[in-house]
Amino acid sequence: MEIEDQDNNAPQMKKVQLLCPKLSFESIRFSDGTTLNLDEDDIVVLVGPNNAGKSAALRELEEWVGYSRPGLVVKFAAMNKLGTQTDLHAYLEKNAQKTTGSGAHVYYGGIGYNILQNHLQFFDNPGKRHRVAPFFVKQLTTERRITDSNPASGIALFHQPPTHPIHLLLMDENLTKNISDKFKHAFGKDLTPFRAGGNEFPLYVGNKPAIPRGKDELAKEFVENLQNSNVPLQTQGDGMRSFVSVMLHALTERTHSIQLLDEPEAFLHPPQARLLGRYIAESQKEASSQLFIATHSTDVLEGLIEGCPDKVRIVRLRRENDVNHIKELSKQHTKSVIEDAFARFSRVFDGLFFEHVIICESEADCMFYQSILSLPSISGDRRPDVLFIHAAGKHRMVKLAETLQLLDVPVSVIVDIDILNDVNTFKNLFEKLGGNWEEVESHWKVIFDHVLNRRPPLSVEQIVERIEGKLKEFTRIQDLKETKREIKRIFRDAWPWGTIKSSGRNALSSGEPTNKFDTLREKCSNHRLWIVPVGELEGFCRSVGSHGPGFVEKVLEKRDLATDSELLDAREFVGQIWAKAEP
Repeated sequence: MEIEDQDNNAPQMKKVQLLCPKLSFESIRFSDGTTLNLDEDDIVVLVGPNNAGKSAALRELEEWVGYSRPGLVVKFAAMNKLGTQTDLHAYLEKNAQKTTGSGAHVYYGGIGYNILQNHLQFFDNPGKRHRVAPFFVKQLTTERRITDSNPASGIALFHQPPTHPIHLLLMDENLTKNISDKFKHAFGKDLTPFRAGGNEFPLYVGNKPAIPRGKDELAKEFVENLQNSNVPLQTQGDGMRSFVSVMLHALTERTHSIQLLDEPEAFLHPPQARLLGRYIAESQKEASSQLFIATHSTDVLEGLIEGCPDKVRIVRLRRENDVNHIKELSKQHTKSVIEDAFARFSRVFDGLFFEHVIICESEADCMFYQSILSLPSISGDRRPDVLFIHAAGKHRMVKLAETLQLLDVPVSVIVDIDILNDVNTFKNLFEKLGGNWEEVESHWKVIFDHVLNRRPPLSVEQIVERIEGKLKEFTRIQDLKETKREIKRIFRDAWPWGTIKSSGRNALSSGEPTNKFDTLREKCSNHRLWIVPVGELEGFCRSVGSHGPGFVEKVLEKRDLATDSELLDAREFVGQIWAKAEP
């Protein structure tokens, strides 16, 4: 901000740059002892399952600015301070709304604060800083999300300092256009401040009328058209009102050097939540304030990353008894997920909000195992806080597991038995889940050699004969898909691992191969790597003659998952997984 002082002996204006005092967090120590070091312009996104301590952390950060006392989640914070009491006084004299109360006490008011002049001294006293803290920190809670976009009180614009973000819109056409454009992108309607207000200034929603030639928004024609064709924002749905409240605070307020935002996705559909996250982050590109956001929404998170990836810090909280465990996904790993199209669209970020993630090979696998886990006989009365995601094969499982582990998300992986045919993938996955390859290498080698040395179930001549037979049966183009499936099945049956995958453990010879396999499975399960004992998904219900999604559809439609005797192995298998996954 600038002050213009007129020198009586000189015709020129002398400009003095005013310092806007600031507070910011230099570091925060959480209840698990982890310390998070921060820059003054970071966007810190707090994620995690329900009751992990995200909202509590925001409240305690706000408390720390004022009182410097520990809470349940935040145990200590070091703060950076820019400016002095004198700087604060000078800034408020120039920019705040100055009023005199009882006893001739002078107050400085503005957006989100009303400070007694005698309390400015506490800026230099951390123990009593709560008296001036509202100037530096602001939390937009879910409770105030709806009402903070209500009409602003009437003031003398350009003569009195603003006390509501809407006042800033009324005085800045570019800011108004920016927010209205973003609102229209989200909801398809204009957002127009009512400049002809008296005791209050509302916002109107609708198609903004044209301004008569040679006139402005105070013209009678425009005012009447606006009121007749648009509706006040406060009469609209919670989603619109919440969206605008967040936008007003994120894009207009520059006094607060620390902003706290709890669940910005509240009341919003996913597309609007994603847009809001992007707009919030974009507004921080040129800002020098810290922004802390607690969210349960992948859409908000991905919007934030889209808007300003260089500033986003993803911090996951996980509660264990009275301790809040903290883990940060580094900016480098965040960037790698963004650049990996499959990882980004595999719902890996969704896993940040669950207590446990189970990675499967395919979407059909996810559907089947999730259906079994949902049975009360498996998971009890409490619905499991578990996310199933698929990796479209085995090779990407390592990448997904690594990303989730970096954020302290407990992970289990379910793989078909033929993973043992790919030593590199199996080894990488086992080690990534915490295993020591030397523990299982000898067991794997016995199984691998046993399968490799088995007599092929079909000779080359038999393979050719069967394929030719299927091609002769192919007489209609409508049967192309089924013929292709049958030919693939022939190749699979001829493959040394085909029988193993179809029959699982039962296809291994008794004695050493079976014993080694059982030991290998047990060692893998200790690290939450689960090899399907029946070979593959379809082995759990062989009487259903289908594969993949078709198999799962038939099982879910025609079988009682809880009582069907043929699905007993499936229930036991998923029960074992849940026993090691349950928090």
